[in-house]
Amino acid sequence: MTTKKLQNIVEVLRDWLIALYLYQKGNDKIPVFIVNDVNFVFLDSIRSFFTREKFIILTQDDINEWNDVFCLKLLHIKNHSELFYGNDILSNLTIERSDLRSALELEIRNKRIQLREHYLSQDNGKDFLQDLLFGMQILREWSLVLKSPDIKIPKDMKELLSLFDVAWSCNSQNFYYLIEDRVEERKVPALIHDVHHYLSELCTKINNYAV
Repeated sequence: MTTKKLQNIVEVLRDWLIALYLYQKGNDKIPVFIVNDVNFVFLDSIRSFFTREKFIILTQDDINEWNDVFCLKLLHIKNHSELFYGNDILSNLTIERSDLRSALELEIRNKRIQLREHYLSQDNGKDFLQDLLFGMQILREWSLVLKSPDIKIPKDMKELLSLFDVAWSCNSQNFYYLIEDRVEERKVPALIHDVHHYLSELCTKINNYAV
């Protein structure tokens, strides 16, 4: 969204809007609106602001229940966003290391299940592998935090891979094919098999890690 459009939305939503963040996701800056409540009748009246745009709308309840719902995603938004308007309510989010480990394990298990499903249903799994690349970035960042809470997370994805492999004794070589857009150099079924095995090993390591 343009800055002008964001400013217009802020004016319209002022009575409901708690905060507006710009979330850096890949090459995109995605607006994250945090509102007191959702009124679909009102939102329908300003639908034109959001048509064909990327955005996220969260409520105060979503933030209050974040630890049970989608803590890894929200923590990633917190660490990769800049405040555009309102109160910086995400700055106070913290997570116990035991909860972080549980969230990581659950997310890895979900990724493994999704990989099987998408391989069989969507273009041999190629599209999902690209989605998995971003999802794994979030997992790697917080896996590093699990081991070293004060660690400085590199922004470069290859540096992140290298640091992660050292910390968790992993081999993330297959993900370089995705980062460098060289998937065609591998047979997709074999690549997906290796990624699935990688996720299984990582899940075991996370589960066995004492906090």
